[in-house]
Amino acid sequence: MPTPDSGHEAQRRAAAINYLLGLIGLSDGRETVWWNHRIYDELGGHTPTQAWLAGDVQAVEQLVRGWYLDTERALEERRRDPAFMAMIQHKIDALKAKLPNAC
Repeated sequence: MPTPDSGHEAQRRAAAINYLLGLIGLSDGRETVWWNHRIYDELGGHTPTQAWLAGDVQAVEQLVRGWYLDTERALEERRRDPAFMAMIQHKIDALKAKLPNAC
């Protein structure tokens, strides 16, 4: 089994983070901006890339995992909100009426 510091394992873990970033809506190249152009207090004032290269892989993973869990909780709250779900269904119905052959 590769160690967490091996090149293969580091690439696998980075790919997993990119996948989670996509699930929470950060994709289409914006993950590159996330990795390189924003500092986070949770990472000691570093960018995710700086923290990762300094060996603080777990902090980067924890930051993304926390966002993912927060997103999942927020989605679940919305799914249980009848007024919100009714509004979404209304919008879906309106789109279907405008584009009857698209659905």
